[in-house]
Amino acid sequence: MIVITSEYLDKSWDLLNANSVLPTQFSEWDDGDAYTLAEIGNLPSKKIVDGVIMLQDDVAKDYQIVIKLKQELESEKASIYQSPNGIKYEVSAKYKKDGVFEVMDVRVENVSENISRRRHGVLETNLLKYKTVLIVGLGTGGIAVALELAKAGVGGFILIDHDRLEVGNVARHSAGISFVGRKKVAVAKDLIQEIDPSIDVEIHAAIADYDNNALVQNAVEKSDLVICATDNRPSKLFINSICVEMNKTALFGGAFRRAYGGQVIRVKPHQSACYHCFVISMPENEADREISSQEDAESIAYSDVPVPIEPGLSMDVAPISLMVSKLALQELITDKESTLHILDQDFEAGWYLWINRPEPNTQYASLPPLSHSADEEMTILRWYGVELSKKKF
Repeated sequence: MIVITSEYLDKSWDLLNANSVLPTQFSEWDDGDAYTLAEIGNLPSKKIVDGVIMLQDDVAKDYQIVIKLKQELESEKASIYQSPNGIKYEVSAKYKKDGVFEVMDVRVENVSENISRRRHGVLETNLLKYKTVLIVGLGTGGIAVALELAKAGVGGFILIDHDRLEVGNVARHSAGISFVGRKKVAVAKDLIQEIDPSIDVEIHAAIADYDNNALVQNAVEKSDLVICATDNRPSKLFINSICVEMNKTALFGGAFRRAYGGQVIRVKPHQSACYHCFVISMPENEADREISSQEDAESIAYSDVPVPIEPGLSMDVAPISLMVSKLALQELITDKESTLHILDQDFEAGWYLWINRPEPNTQYASLPPLSHSADEEMTILRWYGVELSKKKF
């Protein structure tokens, strides 16, 4: 199977029409079982082969793949490409194996249209295409939220994180071992654009703190929603203060230690409690957070008492990331007509709590088993919405 895109042909049409040939590179996969346009995404194959797209009959012997476009339509099952001038072309392909050209199936895909069509059952066409989301922190939780929103059709992202992907991160992060050593924001950009190459992604390898106040303020100003997925209090309070000042809704997600549970706080400036309010009202809950790196451990350890690094499982972080994504989606459609507004009444609380397991030595250790609990009881593996009151400072 060979896959090219109508977007690529549209972009290159003037050159192809003028010269009748268009040299094109393809990614080879699975020992020649499939070839895809090399520039279809940010992650091409390790093996690139040379091909050509032609409007003439001659077979180009110097290329491994030859794709031909002709106006005469001979088969209803053939791949069809409609050029910018409205003319339809039948698309066929040959590839060279052991020096001999053989026929190979070829598809012409409209990437943006086909991806969007898969969301039509729930989301109206391109509903989120012109929305921009700022995500601060691209660790396990942040990258999962980014990818879910990209799949939902969000058209723009601003990403801020100073950290690099380490080998240990691969146990939970959406990126695999091939990405180790790279800045997490750069990794996130590649993964997002692997979902849809048309998504606009702006990245900043920087710490979200007062030293970078102007950068963060500018990012907040350009965004429709802010998601803070960092794992320390100073950064969350910093993001909170800017969002309140700039009247921008923000979501704060985080896991408890060893990811036995987690929480999401939604801040609607001047309408709901802010993250500072949460710190004051629920100091014990706010302080219960995952220690997933040496930096996290050092930030809260006493000089004579080391703090162990105890990250939880990816599957235990996933419910928190998905809840952040759901709340984000609901916020992004606030000014849109959508059938999803049926969920508005389900997301009226400011604080959402989730428990993965009854962790010993916590206030949730005696929760009843999920299978034996009554409907009104708090138990594991259920979300609970809690109202938070605003505080005056």
